[in-house]
Amino acid sequence: MKQRSAPFLPLMACLIFLAGLVSFAGSSRPALADEAGDFDYYILTLSWSPTYCADQAKRNRDQLQCFSERSYGFVIHGLWPQYEKGYPDRCPTRFRDPSDKLVSQMLKFSPSESLIHHEWDKHGTCSGLNALDYFRLAVKSFKKLNRPEQYKDLARPLLMTASQIEQSFYNANPDLPKDSLFITCGRQKLREVRVCLDKAGEPRRCSASALKGQCRSKDKLRILAVR
Repeated sequence: MKQRSAPFLPLMACLIFLAGLVSFAGSSRPALADEAGDFDYYILTLSWSPTYCADQAKRNRDQLQCFSERSYGFVIHGLWPQYEKGYPDRCPTRFRDPSDKLVSQMLKFSPSESLIHHEWDKHGTCSGLNALDYFRLAVKSFKKLNRPEQYKDLARPLLMTASQIEQSFYNANPDLPKDSLFITCGRQKLREVRVCLDKAGEPRRCSASALKGQCRSKDKLRILAVR
């Protein structure tokens, strides 16, 4: 059998190199390691705690959130740095992990020590902020967002579509621009409300990439009662 001629090898190497360039150009994330502070905007994610605690496996992991005397409605899941396409995570940072005191203070808004540490490791490290300033911005943004009265101390489950839930937040926050928030769902239940913010914590439109994660169901979702 004849061997391929020598010029074939340089040709193959060239084709592989060009393919790598095309792959890089089409990537939605930087080729290098994610860099702290290098992102476009935030997503403030609020979890509907009753849905989380309805999951047997999850509720057993978070005794404070699901079995304490306090009944939780919307809680801070996280403040997530975003690219216009994709997001950074677990960035190298010179800042220390959150102190025990800071974690204790955050439990009022994110009632899970493991969640607080996870959010810092995965998302906070990419903010370019130290742990105190990162969680301070999360709490400030959370307090600034009006949660509609109908969800506070909810005694009985509600049935609402995703668009109705979104509109209730727009009605309670008339300064929010169009497409600056969206709903996520699972098993026909409300899971989260996600609000897009600029780096200063002011509302902005969500990117098309982020909106791909919104609830697509047209049916009514169950908003479980606060226990």
